[in-house]
Amino acid sequence: MNETPRKRPLQPWLILGIVVAVIAGGFIALPRDEQSKARLLALLGTSNRGVLLRPMVPVAGLDLHAPDGAPLEWATLAPKWRLLIPVVSPCAETCRAALYLTRQVHVRLEKDAARVERVLLVLGEPLDQETVAWLEHEHPHLTLLRGDADGFARWPAAAAAAWTPNASPVFVVDRAGMAMLYFTPEHSGADMLADLRHLLKYSPEN
Repeated sequence: MNETPRKRPLQPWLILGIVVAVIAGGFIALPRDEQSKARLLALLGTSNRGVLLRPMVPVAGLDLHAPDGAPLEWATLAPKWRLLIPVVSPCAETCRAALYLTRQVHVRLEKDAARVERVLLVLGEPLDQETVAWLEHEHPHLTLLRGDADGFARWPAAAAAAWTPNASPVFVVDRAGMAMLYFTPEHSGADMLADLRHLLKYSPEN
């Protein structure tokens, strides 16, 4: 009687090879420069929920100021992912709706929340003291910047999003200061959260 040959267990070197291949694949997939990031976005383009900016647009092209009016260079900010919320003073209903939505999304990022910062870019006249006090109470971790409305309207990312003073698109800006995509008021918080989680997953933490 012939004995049924027993299955040999996987050789240790084969198991090790599989593990190394998986780790190497993940290492290669991480984008390390803007070209790699653009290729990654092209691959993920069919799964995003926001609107991709092609090409990506540097925020450095904007004339930005601190709340006190002092000139500010975006490159001087700590490297973080940012939600840029441009509004024309005063911060009315659409502005407050965008702030509420982005705050909820930020909270739901949980352990990744520290990697993202919300920035309210006030275009035109500065906010009145009552609104500033409201922001400090309701949105204590919000960063305030000031800019020029006409200059912002000419910014390529704003033009691509068909920005107007009555609209409140939210732009996603990466750690290098490149605006990558935007969300209109028609997008939901779930859309924004899904895209942010996806981007953070493929972005180095430091």
